[in-house]
Amino acid sequence: MIRTGNRSGGARSRLGLFLPFILFGVAILIYGAYWLWMSGEIRKAGESWIAEQEAEGYQITHQGIEVNGFPFRFTVNIAEPDITAPPEDGGWHARFPVLSASALPYNINHWILAFGTPARFDLPGENGPARYLAEAQTARLSLAGRQNSTIRIGAELTGARLVDEASGAVVVEALDSLILSGLIEDDDRLRLRLEITGLTLGEGQLDAATLDAFGNRAGILRLDAALTEWSALAADANLARWSSQGGRLEIAGTQMEWGAARLTGDGSLGVDAQLRPEGRLSVMVGEPDTLVASLVRAGTLSADQGEAVRLALMMAPRRDGGVALPFRLQQGGVFLGPARIGDVGPLAGPLPAPPDLPELPQE
Repeated sequence: MIRTGNRSGGARSRLGLFLPFILFGVAILIYGAYWLWMSGEIRKAGESWIAEQEAEGYQITHQGIEVNGFPFRFTVNIAEPDITAPPEDGGWHARFPVLSASALPYNINHWILAFGTPARFDLPGENGPARYLAEAQTARLSLAGRQNSTIRIGAELTGARLVDEASGAVVVEALDSLILSGLIEDDDRLRLRLEITGLTLGEGQLDAATLDAFGNRAGILRLDAALTEWSALAADANLARWSSQGGRLEIAGTQMEWGAARLTGDGSLGVDAQLRPEGRLSVMVGEPDTLVASLVRAGTLSADQGEAVRLALMMAPRRDGGVALPFRLQQGGVFLGPARIGDVGPLAGPLPAPPDLPELPQE
Protein backbone atom coordinates (compact mmCIF):
# COMPACT_ATOMS: atom_id res chain seq x y z
CA MET A 1 0.00 0.00 0.00
CA ILE A 2 1.29 3.42 -0.95
CA ARG A 3 1.05 6.12 1.72
CA THR A 4 0.70 9.71 0.58
CA GLY A 5 -0.34 11.48 3.76
CA ASN A 6 3.13 12.46 4.96
CA ARG A 7 4.35 13.68 1.60
CA SER A 8 2.56 17.06 1.73
CA GLY A 9 3.49 17.42 5.38
CA GLY A 10 7.14 16.84 4.52
CA ALA A 11 6.96 19.43 1.76
CA ARG A 12 5.49 21.98 4.16
CA SER A 13 8.18 21.15 6.67
CA ARG A 14 10.92 21.70 4.13
CA LEU A 15 9.26 24.97 3.00
CA GLY A 16 9.15 26.19 6.58
CA LEU A 17 12.83 25.35 6.91
CA PHE A 18 13.85 27.35 3.85
CA LEU A 19 11.33 30.21 4.09
CA PRO A 20 13.44 32.42 6.42
CA PHE A 21 16.40 32.13 4.06
CA ILE A 22 14.20 32.94 1.07
CA LEU A 23 12.79 36.02 2.81
CA PHE A 24 16.27 37.09 3.84
CA GLY A 25 17.47 36.77 0.24
CA VAL A 26 14.52 38.81 -1.02
CA ALA A 27 15.26 41.49 1.58
CA ILE A 28 18.91 41.60 0.45
CA LEU A 29 17.83 42.01 -3.17
CA ILE A 30 15.40 44.81 -2.27
CA TYR A 31 18.00 46.58 -0.12
CA GLY A 32 20.65 46.17 -2.83
CA ALA A 33 18.32 47.70 -5.40
CA TYR A 34 17.55 50.57 -3.02
CA TRP A 35 21.27 51.14 -2.35
CA LEU A 36 22.10 51.21 -6.07
CA TRP A 37 19.23 53.62 -6.81
CA MET A 38 20.06 55.92 -3.90
CA SER A 39 23.79 55.91 -4.68
CA GLY A 40 22.94 57.09 -8.19
CA GLU A 41 20.71 59.84 -6.79
CA ILE A 42 23.46 60.94 -4.40
CA ARG A 43 25.99 61.08 -7.21
CA LYS A 44 23.63 63.17 -9.34
CA ALA A 45 22.96 65.48 -6.39
CA GLY A 46 26.71 66.00 -5.94
CA GLU A 47 27.23 66.74 -9.62
CA SER A 48 24.28 69.16 -9.58
CA TRP A 49 25.68 70.97 -6.54
CA ILE A 50 29.05 71.38 -8.27
CA ALA A 51 27.29 72.76 -11.36
CA GLU A 52 25.35 75.24 -9.20
CA GLN A 53 28.53 76.48 -7.52
CA GLU A 54 30.24 76.87 -10.89
CA ALA A 55 27.27 78.93 -12.06
CA GLU A 56 27.89 81.20 -9.04
CA GLY A 57 31.49 81.80 -10.12
CA TYR A 58 33.36 78.98 -8.38
CA GLN A 59 35.95 77.00 -10.30
CA ILE A 60 35.84 73.32 -9.30
CA THR A 61 37.81 70.48 -10.82
CA HIS A 62 38.31 66.89 -9.67
CA GLN A 63 39.51 63.52 -10.91
CA GLY A 64 36.29 61.63 -10.46
CA ILE A 65 33.35 60.95 -8.13
CA GLU A 66 32.63 57.51 -6.73
CA VAL A 67 29.88 56.29 -4.40
CA ASN A 68 30.67 53.17 -2.39
CA GLY A 69 30.32 51.80 1.14
CA PHE A 70 27.78 49.04 0.47
CA PRO A 71 26.06 47.74 2.54
CA PHE A 72 26.61 49.79 5.70
CA ARG A 73 26.85 53.38 4.43
CA PHE A 74 26.88 55.71 1.48
CA THR A 75 30.34 57.19 0.97
CA VAL A 76 31.03 59.75 -1.74
CA ASN A 77 34.72 60.04 -2.66
CA ILE A 78 35.90 62.99 -4.74
CA ALA A 79 39.46 62.54 -5.98
CA GLU A 80 41.80 65.54 -5.94
CA PRO A 81 39.19 68.31 -5.65
CA ASP A 82 40.49 71.77 -6.55
CA ILE A 83 38.26 74.72 -5.58
CA THR A 84 38.69 78.44 -6.30
CA ALA A 85 36.19 80.93 -4.91
CA PRO A 86 35.17 84.05 -6.85
CA PRO A 87 36.56 87.41 -5.60
CA GLU A 88 33.24 88.39 -4.01
CA ASP A 89 33.39 85.27 -1.84
CA GLY A 90 36.99 85.79 -0.75
CA GLY A 91 38.97 84.52 -3.73
CA TRP A 92 40.46 81.64 -1.72
CA HIS A 93 41.82 78.48 -3.31
CA ALA A 94 41.87 74.99 -1.74
CA ARG A 95 43.23 71.65 -2.94
CA PHE A 96 42.82 68.25 -1.25
CA PRO A 97 44.09 64.79 -2.20
CA VAL A 98 40.59 63.47 -1.51
CA LEU A 99 37.31 64.68 -0.05
CA SER A 100 34.77 62.15 1.19
CA ALA A 101 31.27 62.37 2.63
CA SER A 102 29.49 59.50 4.40
CA ALA A 103 25.94 58.91 5.63
CA LEU A 104 24.09 55.92 7.03
CA PRO A 105 21.35 54.46 4.80
CA TYR A 106 18.67 55.10 7.41
CA ASN A 107 19.73 58.73 8.06
CA ILE A 108 20.84 60.49 4.91
CA ASN A 109 20.17 63.87 6.53
CA HIS A 110 23.40 63.48 8.50
CA TRP A 111 26.67 63.61 6.56
CA ILE A 112 30.23 63.40 7.81
CA LEU A 113 32.85 65.02 5.58
CA ALA A 114 36.48 63.89 5.83
CA PHE A 115 39.24 66.03 4.32
CA GLY A 116 42.38 64.32 3.09
CA THR A 117 45.73 65.90 3.90
CA PRO A 118 48.18 67.37 3.14
CA ALA A 119 45.89 70.11 1.91
CA ARG A 120 46.92 73.40 0.34
CA PHE A 121 45.21 76.76 0.79
CA ASP A 122 45.85 80.04 -1.00
CA LEU A 123 44.49 83.23 0.56
CA PRO A 124 44.58 86.54 -1.33
CA GLY A 125 46.74 89.33 0.07
CA GLU A 126 48.07 92.75 -0.84
CA ASN A 127 51.44 91.29 -1.83
CA GLY A 128 50.06 88.28 -3.63
CA PRO A 129 48.44 85.11 -2.35
CA ALA A 130 49.61 83.55 0.90
CA ARG A 131 50.14 79.81 0.41
CA TYR A 132 49.71 77.36 3.26
CA LEU A 133 50.23 73.64 3.65
CA ALA A 134 48.03 71.95 6.27
CA GLU A 135 48.45 68.45 7.67
CA ALA A 136 46.26 66.63 10.18
CA GLN A 137 45.69 63.17 11.55
CA THR A 138 41.93 63.80 11.49
CA ALA A 139 39.95 66.54 9.76
CA ARG A 140 36.19 65.96 9.80
CA LEU A 141 33.05 68.03 9.49
CA SER A 142 29.58 66.81 10.53
CA LEU A 143 26.41 68.30 9.00
CA ALA A 144 22.89 67.38 10.06
CA GLY A 145 19.84 68.93 8.47
CA ARG A 146 16.11 69.03 8.23
CA GLN A 147 13.96 70.19 5.31
CA ASN A 148 16.93 71.20 3.13
CA SER A 149 18.58 73.33 5.82
CA THR A 150 21.51 72.60 8.11
CA ILE A 151 20.59 72.76 11.79
CA ARG A 152 23.58 71.09 13.45
CA ILE A 153 27.29 71.27 12.65
CA GLY A 154 30.34 69.71 14.24
CA ALA A 155 34.04 69.72 13.46
CA GLU A 156 37.02 67.71 14.68
CA LEU A 157 40.68 68.40 13.96
CA THR A 158 43.51 66.46 15.58
CA GLY A 159 47.26 66.31 15.14
CA ALA A 160 47.31 69.40 12.91
CA ARG A 161 50.21 71.46 11.59
CA LEU A 162 50.27 74.57 9.36
CA VAL A 163 53.20 75.82 7.27
CA ASP A 164 53.64 78.94 5.14
CA GLU A 165 54.84 77.39 1.89
CA ALA A 166 56.32 80.61 0.49
CA SER A 167 58.69 81.24 3.39
CA GLY A 168 58.82 77.78 4.92
CA ALA A 169 57.84 79.29 8.28
CA VAL A 170 55.85 77.06 10.62
CA VAL A 171 52.69 78.93 11.60
CA VAL A 172 51.24 76.22 13.86
CA GLU A 173 53.80 73.70 15.09
CA ALA A 174 51.15 71.46 16.64
CA LEU A 175 47.47 71.39 17.47
CA ASP A 176 46.48 68.45 19.64
CA SER A 177 42.77 68.82 19.07
CA LEU A 178 40.01 71.20 18.03
CA ILE A 179 36.39 70.24 18.66
CA LEU A 180 33.53 72.47 17.55
CA SER A 181 29.78 71.94 17.78
CA GLY A 182 26.98 74.23 16.66
CA LEU A 183 23.20 73.98 16.89
CA ILE A 184 20.59 76.36 15.50
CA GLU A 185 17.97 76.68 18.23
CA ASP A 186 14.30 77.55 17.85
CA ASP A 187 14.79 81.15 19.06
CA ASP A 188 17.14 81.94 16.11
CA ARG A 189 20.31 81.44 18.10
CA LEU A 190 23.37 79.53 16.96
CA ARG A 191 24.72 77.77 20.01
CA LEU A 192 28.49 77.20 19.80
CA ARG A 193 30.90 75.14 21.83
CA LEU A 194 34.61 75.21 21.00
CA GLU A 195 37.55 73.51 22.70
CA ILE A 196 41.18 73.79 21.57
CA THR A 197 43.92 71.90 23.39
CA GLY A 198 47.66 71.89 22.90
CA LEU A 199 48.03 74.79 20.46
CA THR A 200 51.75 75.37 19.82
CA LEU A 201 52.67 78.30 17.59
CA GLY A 202 55.70 78.17 15.35
CA GLU A 203 58.94 80.09 15.79
CA GLY A 204 58.61 83.76 14.93
CA GLN A 205 54.83 83.89 15.26
CA LEU A 206 55.03 85.81 18.54
CA ASP A 207 57.19 88.77 19.50
CA ALA A 208 60.06 88.06 21.87
CA ALA A 209 58.48 89.75 24.89
CA THR A 210 55.18 87.86 24.60
CA LEU A 211 57.04 84.61 24.00
CA ASP A 212 59.16 85.21 27.11
CA ALA A 213 56.11 86.07 29.21
CA PHE A 214 53.69 83.35 28.13
CA GLY A 215 55.52 80.85 25.94
CA ASN A 216 54.31 79.58 22.58
CA ARG A 217 51.89 76.90 23.81
CA ALA A 218 48.30 77.44 24.89
CA GLY A 219 47.14 74.49 26.94
CA ILE A 220 43.37 75.03 26.81
CA LEU A 221 41.05 77.45 25.01
CA ARG A 222 37.31 76.93 25.56
CA LEU A 223 34.21 78.84 24.53
CA ASP A 224 30.52 78.21 25.23
CA ALA A 225 28.49 80.93 23.52
CA ALA A 226 25.48 81.76 21.37
CA LEU A 227 25.10 84.08 18.39
CA THR A 228 21.70 85.75 18.57
CA GLU A 229 19.75 86.81 15.46
CA TRP A 230 21.53 84.07 13.55
CA SER A 231 19.36 84.22 10.41
CA ALA A 232 20.29 87.90 9.90
CA LEU A 233 24.00 87.08 10.05
CA ALA A 234 23.76 83.91 7.98
CA ALA A 235 21.90 85.65 5.13
CA ASP A 236 24.95 87.55 3.83
CA ALA A 237 27.35 87.90 6.82
CA ASN A 238 26.62 91.65 7.01
CA LEU A 239 27.74 92.68 10.49
CA ALA A 240 26.08 96.10 10.34
CA ARG A 241 22.65 94.65 9.61
CA TRP A 242 23.14 91.89 12.17
CA SER A 243 24.05 94.46 14.84
CA SER A 244 21.12 96.72 13.92
CA GLN A 245 18.77 93.80 14.55
CA GLY A 246 20.21 93.26 18.02
CA GLY A 247 22.76 90.58 17.20
CA ARG A 248 25.15 89.71 20.03
CA LEU A 249 27.66 87.05 21.00
CA GLU A 250 26.40 85.90 24.39
CA ILE A 251 29.23 84.12 26.19
CA ALA A 252 28.08 81.65 28.82
CA GLY A 253 31.61 80.61 29.67
CA THR A 254 35.15 80.88 28.38
CA GLN A 255 38.49 79.55 29.61
CA MET A 256 42.11 80.16 28.69
CA GLU A 257 45.22 78.52 30.10
CA TRP A 258 48.30 79.95 28.40
CA GLY A 259 51.48 80.37 30.34
CA ALA A 260 50.80 82.68 33.27
CA ALA A 261 47.27 83.39 32.04
CA ARG A 262 44.63 81.37 33.88
CA LEU A 263 41.38 83.04 32.91
CA THR A 264 37.67 82.19 32.90
CA GLY A 265 34.79 84.49 32.13
CA ASP A 266 31.37 85.24 30.73
CA GLY A 267 29.70 88.25 29.17
CA SER A 268 28.30 89.73 25.97
CA LEU A 269 29.99 91.15 22.85
CA GLY A 270 28.75 92.90 19.72
CA VAL A 271 29.91 95.58 17.30
CA ASP A 272 29.46 99.36 17.51
CA ALA A 273 28.41 101.77 14.76
CA GLN A 274 31.93 101.62 13.29
CA LEU A 275 31.89 97.80 13.42
CA ARG A 276 34.45 97.72 16.23
CA PRO A 277 34.02 94.96 18.82
CA GLU A 278 32.32 96.26 21.95
CA GLY A 279 31.03 94.69 25.12
CA ARG A 280 31.98 93.37 28.52
CA LEU A 281 33.33 90.21 30.03
CA SER A 282 33.54 89.34 33.70
CA VAL A 283 36.98 87.75 33.88
CA MET A 284 38.09 85.53 36.73
CA VAL A 285 41.89 85.74 36.99
CA GLY A 286 43.78 82.89 38.58
CA GLU A 287 47.27 83.76 39.89
CA PRO A 288 46.68 87.49 39.19
CA ASP A 289 50.05 88.74 40.46
CA THR A 290 51.91 86.38 38.13
CA LEU A 291 49.74 87.46 35.20
CA VAL A 292 50.28 91.19 35.81
CA ALA A 293 54.04 90.68 36.11
CA SER A 294 54.04 88.79 32.81
CA LEU A 295 52.02 91.50 31.05
CA VAL A 296 54.42 94.20 32.28
CA ARG A 297 57.44 92.13 31.24
CA ALA A 298 55.92 91.57 27.78
CA GLY A 299 55.26 95.29 27.37
CA THR A 300 51.50 94.81 27.07
CA LEU A 301 51.17 96.89 30.24
CA SER A 302 53.44 99.76 31.17
CA ALA A 303 54.80 99.91 34.70
CA ASP A 304 52.14 102.51 35.61
CA GLN A 305 49.38 100.41 34.09
CA GLY A 306 50.67 97.39 35.97
CA GLU A 307 50.42 99.28 39.25
CA ALA A 308 46.87 100.39 38.36
CA VAL A 309 45.86 96.82 37.67
CA ARG A 310 47.48 95.61 40.92
CA LEU A 311 45.50 98.25 42.81
CA ALA A 312 42.32 97.13 41.09
CA LEU A 313 43.13 93.53 42.00
CA MET A 314 43.47 94.48 45.65
CA MET A 315 39.99 96.04 45.56
CA ALA A 316 38.32 93.41 43.36
CA PRO A 317 36.15 90.67 44.88
CA ARG A 318 37.98 87.43 45.51
CA ARG A 319 36.45 84.03 44.90
CA ASP A 320 37.61 80.45 44.97
CA GLY A 321 38.76 80.64 41.34
CA GLY A 322 40.74 83.85 41.77
CA VAL A 323 39.98 87.56 41.40
CA ALA A 324 37.14 88.99 39.28
CA LEU A 325 38.05 91.83 36.91
CA PRO A 326 35.97 93.57 34.23
CA PHE A 327 37.28 93.19 30.69
CA ARG A 328 35.86 95.78 28.29
CA LEU A 329 35.98 96.57 24.60
CA GLN A 330 34.81 100.13 24.15
CA GLN A 331 35.32 102.82 21.48
CA GLY A 332 38.20 100.93 19.91
CA GLY A 333 40.01 100.28 23.19
CA VAL A 334 40.64 97.08 25.12
CA PHE A 335 40.53 97.51 28.90
CA LEU A 336 41.48 95.09 31.67
CA GLY A 337 40.15 96.63 34.83
CA PRO A 338 41.12 100.32 34.69
CA ALA A 339 44.08 99.84 32.33
CA ARG A 340 43.86 100.17 28.57
CA ILE A 341 45.91 97.24 27.30
CA GLY A 342 45.35 97.56 23.56
CA ASP A 343 43.34 98.82 20.62
CA VAL A 344 41.03 97.12 18.19
CA GLY A 345 39.95 98.39 14.78
CA PRO A 346 36.73 97.82 12.87
CA LEU A 347 35.97 94.37 11.60
CA ALA A 348 35.29 93.95 7.89
CA GLY A 349 31.96 95.43 6.86
CA PRO A 350 29.80 93.14 4.80
CA LEU A 351 31.90 90.00 5.01
CA PRO A 352 31.81 87.55 2.13
CA ALA A 353 29.14 84.94 2.75
CA PRO A 354 30.36 81.36 3.02
CA PRO A 355 29.59 79.11 0.07
CA ASP A 356 26.21 77.36 0.21
CA LEU A 357 26.29 73.94 1.77
CA PRO A 358 24.90 71.09 -0.32
CA GLU A 359 21.21 70.58 0.18
CA LEU A 360 20.49 67.58 2.35
CA PRO A 361 17.83 65.11 1.18
CA GLN A 362 14.54 65.37 2.98
CA GLU A 363 13.50 62.72 5.42
